[in-house]
Amino acid sequence: MPCVGLSAAHVSRRSDRRHAMTIRAWAVLLCVAVTTAVAHEIAIVDVADQWTQIAAVGPSLDAIGLPYDDLTADVEGGSFTLSGHALLIVGSMATYNAAVHQGLDDNAQVIQDFVDGGGVVIESTQEADQHQANVDWLPAGLVAVRTDPDLPEFTIEQPGHPLFNDPNAMTDAEFVGWRYNHWPTVWEVFATLDGFDILATSSGRSVIGEAEFGRGMFVMMSMAPDKYSQVGNDDNTKEMATLFFENMITTYFLSVTDVSPEGLVTTTWGDLRLR
Repeated sequence: MPCVGLSAAHVSRRSDRRHAMTIRAWAVLLCVAVTTAVAHEIAIVDVADQWTQIAAVGPSLDAIGLPYDDLTADVEGGSFTLSGHALLIVGSMATYNAAVHQGLDDNAQVIQDFVDGGGVVIESTQEADQHQANVDWLPAGLVAVRTDPDLPEFTIEQPGHPLFNDPNAMTDAEFVGWRYNHWPTVWEVFATLDGFDILATSSGRSVIGEAEFGRGMFVMMSMAPDKYSQVGNDDNTKEMATLFFENMITTYFLSVTDVSPEGLVTTTWGDLRLR
């Protein structure tokens, strides 16, 4: 059965954020221990880019106690499978590695079949002006074109969405002032995000969008919560990015995955839409 994070009603994040994160981490660890069937259903593509010099999805998942399979080398080699997984996270700036970029593009059908069958793919910011502007592995009808403006403003367009509420209630204020080096909260935006429901914007430009495809979902972001949580300039950046990363994992994995009697992952998007 799915594991659900602790709500703000149970833990006062504002009074003691670090304590709250520790409690939630133990809650996730307990879920993993008693729900062994979902272990390693998260797959990641994780690259240390030239700016942050860290592959951060793995450490971010380690911090909340969730196991994963690192497929970076397979993607770099040009062939990978997503069989047995429920969530694929393409970490921020992963396409800094040209072989990874090509490996994703060359396996567009693998990615699309995975989502069509009920999987979720999340791709965070990719440094549009240098490595990936067009997301070429999306299916027909979905278009994501990244563009470079880095913007500090952040507006939640769907405040009732679980991404901003579960387990951590977050408003626009929680996204103010994020920094890594000189880069702000929003590290690039989308010039085009066709076919996606827009969840957040920056100065009127799309920042987060999700799109159902078959039984699964594509999620596009122009933020780097994985890397900001690890190497942000200050404690507020690291803590808020960590809370948002927690919400991302809860929304697109813990709250919507289950295991059928045959041991296959099932994804309950109807439940997500009704929350």
